[in-house]
Amino acid sequence: MSSLPTVILVHGAWHTPPNYKSYADALRIQGFKVHCPHLPTCSGTSPPTASLADDVAHVQKIVQSTVEAGEHVLMIMHSYGGGCWDRGCRRRAAGLAGGVIHLLYLCAYILAPGSTIWEIVQEAGFDKLWDLYIDTAPDGSTAIKDPGLGFFSGNADQAVIDKALRTLVRFPSSVFYEKTTGSAWQTVPTTYISTLKDYAVPKSYQDIMLAKVRSQGAEVKVEEYDADHSLFITMQSDMVRTALKAAVDERNSI
Repeated sequence: MSSLPTVILVHGAWHTPPNYKSYADALRIQGFKVHCPHLPTCSGTSPPTASLADDVAHVQKIVQSTVEAGEHVLMIMHSYGGGCWDRGCRRRAAGLAGGVIHLLYLCAYILAPGSTIWEIVQEAGFDKLWDLYIDTAPDGSTAIKDPGLGFFSGNADQAVIDKALRTLVRFPSSVFYEKTTGSAWQTVPTTYISTLKDYAVPKSYQDIMLAKVRSQGAEVKVEEYDADHSLFITMQSDMVRTALKAAVDERNSI
């Protein structure tokens, strides 16, 4: 590949694009063009009105316009963002330029078709602890009760944590029960970054999901990091290097 692909960076639940600004800027310094769309579910609207389907459609629209412009795309998906893009977009077989060449999941939900986030929570046995850590308001919105603990492992500078937490919003509880529809990981080369100190998408969740998608024939390259859920902040340099590796992965089809 003669140049780096365009990155479409899909943020997580409760997050907004400003939370990823430092990471996006670091990717741009390396030569990536970066788009970080604002997911409709993370608008802070009360009561919440957007759904997982709205997020998928929003991301798909940006992916489609990017590849139709002939650009190659590296999808980088963090946390809930992993469930917000579910289609393959490989155009070479049709003689078309552009396409999604790689999926990079950062401690993200990688879900089999027809499954939900809540099913993973239940299978890991965390459903009984949900209300201890998640605040669900009467309007159907949620927030992590202690986001500093939920997203960071304690080794981040407090000023960095405080800045990150100011960009968070409430998130619709209904999304956790919505079924996914696609399986882009079956047709697009995939790398999964697994995090050992993750309190938002614990390692047990990650292992369950990876086992499920592998049982459906997915070939996923897994890299483990002794990192927390906000590794795009706390291990930013490593995650930039990971993106560079994914961009030139020998499995990529361009």
